[in-house]
Amino acid sequence: MRGTGTLIGVVLALLLCAPAADAHGGVTVDSDRPEFWQGKVVKNDPRVRDVPECKAAGCDRAEVAVRLPRDLKRKAGGVELAIRTVGATPDDSLGFVVYQGRKRVALADAQIGPARSVWLPKADARYTVYVFYNPFVPDLASPSVRYEGLAENENTPSSPGVRDLLPDLQVLPQRFATFDTPPPFFDDSAAPGASCFTSEVQEQHAKLCLRFGQAMSNIGDGPVDVRFSTPKGQRPPEVPGSQRIFRSDGTYHDVPSIGTMHYHPIHQHYHFEDFSVSELWAADASGKPTGTAPVATGKKNGFCMADTELPWWAKKGNAPQSYPAPRCLEPGADSPADVDAFNNGISRGWADEYWWALPDQMIEVSALTDATYVLVTHVDPANKIKELNEANNCVRIPVTLTGLATATPKAALGTQSTPC
Repeated sequence: MRGTGTLIGVVLALLLCAPAADAHGGVTVDSDRPEFWQGKVVKNDPRVRDVPECKAAGCDRAEVAVRLPRDLKRKAGGVELAIRTVGATPDDSLGFVVYQGRKRVALADAQIGPARSVWLPKADARYTVYVFYNPFVPDLASPSVRYEGLAENENTPSSPGVRDLLPDLQVLPQRFATFDTPPPFFDDSAAPGASCFTSEVQEQHAKLCLRFGQAMSNIGDGPVDVRFSTPKGQRPPEVPGSQRIFRSDGTYHDVPSIGTMHYHPIHQHYHFEDFSVSELWAADASGKPTGTAPVATGKKNGFCMADTELPWWAKKGNAPQSYPAPRCLEPGADSPADVDAFNNGISRGWADEYWWALPDQMIEVSALTDATYVLVTHVDPANKIKELNEANNCVRIPVTLTGLATATPKAALGTQSTPC
């Protein structure tokens, strides 16, 4: 998926920090080399009154023209149009909408995660792109958010015959370890100064929670796609789930290997419980795990998989954002009349970040002493997801814990992670 491929070019003449009603200079996709633009969305900028997405908050605007040469245009695929926030907080979010004249042709309106993308046709056309302020919790977001934009040709890989387009899950290095107090999440919260959510105390008898961030990516040929359904308006404790596998001819088939989806009443949504699990191992002097068993193990972590970041920005093989967050929490708009149908997943080239402050994103460590340990994270530890490669589903990194017997424990991740 990370082959060099054919790159497209973008000729830019962008004027930064223009008022919302003024467009950047032209962005023309017409050559073999990628280029980027930068912009900023200000919450209280003058509104663009004739664009619905810009009536409630500020927008940044750019003009885009597609003029691909014939050899690129004739290949299956599209023109990837993407943005990602720069220097933003986890509470900041941008979306964008693409218009051709007065007709809206594409919308990327996810409210969680730093990246958004769509594919435009390779046909010659002119578009207006509006990047708009779009936080999930507006009161927590910054008054202005900077972003980077990208336009890039994407060719859909071809192969002889019909084949399954399997995903390939890969664990990215763990991120940011801490004993900080997490902010409230849904109806879950931590006591003042505590490192554990109330649900973690009640369900796991947690006292001291080592919290850490991580991300799971998909580098396969197709998406990870998990589906399940419930009777309309009902949320039974357990429902069967399945994996949808897409094929190169546009068809798909569902396999029941996912097992049971569990409803979490505090979080108010269903969990695919076996998505990931993390452990702490004792470490030798070189930082490698020792012993026959971990010294502490986290709960098998489940959540709604989603496309939240593009870890391989401007590389070939990134599919459009098909699983935006937090849409996975609600049934699809196309659900049958008597059914609530849910689906979540990770598109090819995308990753789903699990922020350190999410419930269950922790390991209980009150019984441990100060030392350097090895933090190990597995994705799909029970191999319930059918994928191309099971050998890249684990990563480990040293983590040093100090002050565990005090009121101010500290955690510091090492600088080098390695596959398990």
